[in-house]
Amino acid sequence: MNCYYCDEIKSTAPEYTDSPARFDLGSAAPRCSKHWRYVCSMCDTANHFMSTAFCPSGRNFFCSRCATDVRQEAGEFWAWQYFFSFRSPWSGEWVPALDRAEFNGEHPISIDGERAATRLAISKEEYIVRYPEKRTLWRPEHEVTEADVQASWNTNAERWDSMYDDDGDRNRRYQSDEPMLALLGDVESMNVLDVGSGNGYLSRKLARSGASMTGVEIASRMLEIAAEREHQEHLGITYHHTSASEMDFLEDSTFDKAVSNYVLMDIRDYVGALNQVFRVLKSGGHFVAVFSHPCFASGPAGWVVPAPDTPRSEERFAYRVDTYFQRGPYYGVWGNLDPVLSFHRPLRDYWRAFEETGFVVDGFDEPSVAERGRRELPPWRVQEALRIPYSCIFRLKKP
Repeated sequence: MNCYYCDEIKSTAPEYTDSPARFDLGSAAPRCSKHWRYVCSMCDTANHFMSTAFCPSGRNFFCSRCATDVRQEAGEFWAWQYFFSFRSPWSGEWVPALDRAEFNGEHPISIDGERAATRLAISKEEYIVRYPEKRTLWRPEHEVTEADVQASWNTNAERWDSMYDDDGDRNRRYQSDEPMLALLGDVESMNVLDVGSGNGYLSRKLARSGASMTGVEIASRMLEIAAEREHQEHLGITYHHTSASEMDFLEDSTFDKAVSNYVLMDIRDYVGALNQVFRVLKSGGHFVAVFSHPCFASGPAGWVVPAPDTPRSEERFAYRVDTYFQRGPYYGVWGNLDPVLSFHRPLRDYWRAFEETGFVVDGFDEPSVAERGRRELPPWRVQEALRIPYSCIFRLKKP
């Protein structure tokens, strides 16, 4: 049985001398010693060889977590389009991860005087323990209140805001905002409602384009952040602390357009919210709703990866979806945020709710990579974004 990574290299470099697998036997990605895991000299944890580098000055191995900085660098070699470089915590020099070091002829196992130390650094684990995936934390619908929704977002408000600039986060910047704004169209001199305005980044963006903005937000801490920015910029945005399903204080037929950006899946009474938006829109007005794609980005779903410790996202070979037709509230985990309360519904539930509210669907999109993303992202990031849609966008018209 050959090493998974040796086979990967040999597929593009037939002259490469492969090695038999010795570790993680029986898995989808058995590995040889060179392509196994290395123990970091600083934190004493074992890490994927592509998450490990060797500092020639300190003569020690260190992992990506202990590096003082990490970067991805363009550069085709063997089967890959880029490589990782890590800044050494001892010398401060930049050194490549071990896959690139091997390609460069600099892998320490090939260097006289370092071979013995390298063998000692190879982890003695025989296999990677694959624990059963944590089950989705579903909650009974009747136990979840608007207060729970508010508490979930208040807890995460500062961390969420820290990931944003004037163009939102990376997903909004490179994937969904361009098609969303295209469907929304011109907003100059129009009254626009931002449903679930969060930290206010979209309200500010539209206000700078000439819209008269009103935002509604259930999370008080998010609203405070938005109000602080408004105090600094004076864009004339009015914010209200309320649930999107409880906007009775807004007058009928007030707004030319409305928008909600990744909000509907986080609203407990989304049908009530749709009715409220329909009520406050003028006849002929549009509501553009972006939300996490129920087929891929909500509920229990995730990538299947042969080598679970790999730092390379392109090694994901399939996307797993389960219990798609189960409805209800659940807690999802994103990055360094506390679990976030969301509500999973099949796509057909949204479509039916739109029609039953009275809206006419006259636009739809599934964002992949926007033009800005194609210009600014490296090719491997573009390819990653082209695999599945993380969101969908509906444009709804009030007759």
